[in-house]
Amino acid sequence: MPTYLLVVPRWHPPLCNHWRGRHWSSAHKLRKQAVQLLGSYAMQPRVPQATGRRRLSVEIVLAPRQRQPDADAYDKLLLDSLVGAGLLVDDGARGLAGRVEVSFRRGAAGDWGCVLFLTDVEILKVQESATIMGA
Repeated sequence: MPTYLLVVPRWHPPLCNHWRGRHWSSAHKLRKQAVQLLGSYAMQPRVPQATGRRRLSVEIVLAPRQRQPDADAYDKLLLDSLVGAGLLVDDGARGLAGRVEVSFRRGAAGDWGCVLFLTDVEILKVQESATIMGA
């Protein structure tokens, strides 16, 4: 079950409050920027494109005085951006295993951002079935 770590310093996924209730182009612009950013950061640590279901955990590193938003405020646009960047096959049950796990921690003044943990789960099922067959 390989887990890929994607660290994006000094960036947080757009909150729902930044685009909901506004013109559709606001969400489109934020999503497009997030797709480009996540795609470029995924190339650096060599995170492969998704071929099956993945589990997603997000750790938001807050700056010292930054307020902590609700954990579900990041879901929609982040998932759409990950699909657009090819890091998820789909943002539904076909490409995402379970719910998105969001956690928060405090960082230093210059050490804040977003850490994404992408875990392939389809490979796990293949390995489990091979173990059962061989046992």
